[in-house]
Amino acid sequence: MKNFYLLLLVFICSFVKIKAQCNVSETISICDMTTIDGDLDGTPDGIINLYDQYNAIPGVVPISPSDGAWFDPKYRFAIDDATGNLFLWDLKDASESIDTYRFQLIDPSSSCANNVRIELDVVLGPFEGNPLPPAGANDANITVCQAILKDFDLFQVFESQPSPHKNGVWQYIGNLGDDSNFKGLTPDGKFDAEIPYVPFGDLIEFDVFEFTYTVSGITPCSGSKVSRFKVEVIRDVLSGEASTFDICESDVLSGLWDVDINLRDDRFLVNEDEEGTWSTSGDATGQISNPLDSTINLKEVFDYLKANNPKYGCAEFKYKYTVEARSTLTDCPDKESEIIFRFYETIKPFEQETPLDICLDGNQPNTINLYDEITFTTENGIVYNYPENDTCVSWSFVSGPSDLRSITSPHLMDITNVTRADAGEYVFRYNVSASCNSCPDGGTSTCLSRSTLVTVNLNATLYAGEDTLGLEFCETDTAITGPLDLFTLLTANGIDNPIYKGTRGSWVDGTTGKVITNPITLPEINNQQTFDFLYSTTSPNGCFDRASLSFTVYEAYQSGVGSNIDVCTNNTSFNLFDVLTGNPNTTGTWSGPNGYATTDYNVIFDPSTFDEGQYTYTVPDNSLCVGNQASIIVTLFQSPNPGSDMLASVCKSDLQIDLTNYLDSNADSGGVFIDSDNTNLLSGNNLDVSQLSAGTYNFQYEIQGNASCNLATSQISITVEEVNPPLASNQIFCASDGATVSNLTASNGVSFNWYEDESTTTVLPFSTVLIDDKDYFVSAVDANGCESSRVAITVSLLTVNHPDCDTCLKDGVSVNNDGENDVFDLCNLPVTFPNFEINIYNRYGTLVFKGNKNTSLFKGESNVSLTLGKVLPSGVYFYVFDPKDRKTEPIQGNFYLSR
Repeated sequence: MKNFYLLLLVFICSFVKIKAQCNVSETISICDMTTIDGDLDGTPDGIINLYDQYNAIPGVVPISPSDGAWFDPKYRFAIDDATGNLFLWDLKDASESIDTYRFQLIDPSSSCANNVRIELDVVLGPFEGNPLPPAGANDANITVCQAILKDFDLFQVFESQPSPHKNGVWQYIGNLGDDSNFKGLTPDGKFDAEIPYVPFGDLIEFDVFEFTYTVSGITPCSGSKVSRFKVEVIRDVLSGEASTFDICESDVLSGLWDVDINLRDDRFLVNEDEEGTWSTSGDATGQISNPLDSTINLKEVFDYLKANNPKYGCAEFKYKYTVEARSTLTDCPDKESEIIFRFYETIKPFEQETPLDICLDGNQPNTINLYDEITFTTENGIVYNYPENDTCVSWSFVSGPSDLRSITSPHLMDITNVTRADAGEYVFRYNVSASCNSCPDGGTSTCLSRSTLVTVNLNATLYAGEDTLGLEFCETDTAITGPLDLFTLLTANGIDNPIYKGTRGSWVDGTTGKVITNPITLPEINNQQTFDFLYSTTSPNGCFDRASLSFTVYEAYQSGVGSNIDVCTNNTSFNLFDVLTGNPNTTGTWSGPNGYATTDYNVIFDPSTFDEGQYTYTVPDNSLCVGNQASIIVTLFQSPNPGSDMLASVCKSDLQIDLTNYLDSNADSGGVFIDSDNTNLLSGNNLDVSQLSAGTYNFQYEIQGNASCNLATSQISITVEEVNPPLASNQIFCASDGATVSNLTASNGVSFNWYEDESTTTVLPFSTVLIDDKDYFVSAVDANGCESSRVAITVSLLTVNHPDCDTCLKDGVSVNNDGENDVFDLCNLPVTFPNFEINIYNRYGTLVFKGNKNTSLFKGESNVSLTLGKVLPSGVYFYVFDPKDRKTEPIQGNFYLSR
């Protein structure tokens, strides 16, 4: 026992010591990281565990991951904080000071500053790297092409696992060739070299450069480590820098290029190796006869182009110079340069041959396409046109009263709303840029642009006025009596005024086509007469204008004399016009009550459809002539309407019906009913159908109107329907089922109505809860809604514990929120006994829950004072369910509460 306490004391002291240590600082050294084999599989991997390394230091208190996690404050991502493994090969530099690589043990539960318990410095010795194995005749560690030196650094000479430390020093030792081939070395390991070119040499041009890489260490890993290696650099072949020439067709036609040229001239190709060969694409003229042929004649190339594609626009001819690589290195490929000659077609001449003349006579077009006025050059059947929608063409306004062109379509002249004030000469410039002829791969035409002027003359007419139609005058109007000046009737637009009245205008009779002299004298008018004239003018430049004049002259008409008449709706139809006296004219129309109107003098008055009131016959005013009116006042006596014959079906259960409810909806009231079948059950309008047997019974409705009208009658046929009573018997339910009216059954009917007694008219809702030992009354209802007499049944409810009823109160409650038995379920008992009370007691008889219809179900918690809200423990509980219906005895039982 004594030994046990001693060991316990030692354990406690050790535990306190571990938890209390802070600001512990230790150092470990790894002078050769290439020999570290962390997983002990025989292959070095450079992985050490900081927990193991720390615990190996003499005198330290051992630690484990439970004491904290290792953290690198400089975030070099070489440590796995979950295991404490440090990947030395991921540290890029050799240590330059003791704290170059410092790691902290972080314990969030400690009271140490920043939760740092231990700082461990790792001194990492230098590693100079392992150069790639030497190869080839020159024992070079790597061979590269001169062209990639700009992206090449000397670290690429070393094997990648592990890679050398990055804080070493590079040193150039010497080279195999001329000293001038070496151009420099940067501190970060990039060097530049240039291998001289030897034309037509048999060997690959190369040089071998030797370097050292030295990485220094600190105590206890002091000293330096050096790698020595060679880099072989091979010269790239050069195909030279090629030129591109943009040549205008006019320069070729002037003879400027009608000479043999050597593509090797520096004008076309510069700085190329001499061992290359020539080829061409797109030139079918055979200018390049063999791979060493570099002489061509561009005039011959152009002539071939023009002969095969007269409207070429722009054409490219490319000549490729290829120098094959001397080395098989993929970094030293073949080189190609391409000399490009582009021929540009000149912009061909175009012009407007004659100015365009437009008369502003109202018939001018809405727009003028200026592009349509241009004539383009045609050569050998080919039209050299330049579409107006091309971006290389443009329009500009030169002169004129105003610029009438469309903003969005500058080649369109909008003259929709021009007036005589806009007349004048309009001049525009159409310009075609040399860029209309361009090659898809680029280039700029050296040809000149071209333009022309387009002139449009908008010529005004001699204003003849506006068409003036539909004028009307009475024959007595002073405006047309005597000599009539036709100019006084013509209207003007208020813009082109005044109307021209000189010798260049003339009047023509529109009916005869003959020229007339203005003013004129009208003939005698018979009823009405329309006059048509045409006034026209012709300007000195041939622009024509005209205006039509049309007017009608009317004579006055008579409407006759009216009267008052009485009419019955069952009278025969007659013509109201025949009722007028005097000498009425047949040119009039009628108007009457409720907006009645005709289009001529005839009115066939139908008393059964027409309205009574004043009917007025009106002859037209004939423009300014005042018309006449005559009125006939009709007093209309309405014939009574008994309605149409009607058929109706009623239920015997309707008891009493009012026959007026079965009349046609259009029937007039005030009539009497005749008992045609002598049922002796008709009293006034009321018929007692409860005393009639099933069948059809006829009744006549009679109504007398005005004395001038006939007696009106209609027939009503009433069919009485009787429904057989339902079949139903007494029914028994379990009280725990919570049965409602919806559970009652009956037969011998389409549907059934259930009542509380024999005389009430209120149907019980299906949701009504059934009561024990109570009588219910049911009637059958047929498809027409007719109801039978009622049949009584008695409902009996079996007690909750009755052997024929399934018990619904469970013997267990498991409050675990699994959706099953989470509460003490009372099933349908609250429906059957809405006034119930339930008390639940623990095994000591203490009340822990009291419930009714207003409380939630028991779910393992107390709802009584002192223990309110308390979660009850598992165990047996006892319940008393009191229905409170003054008939059913309380129900007792127990259940087991589990958690």
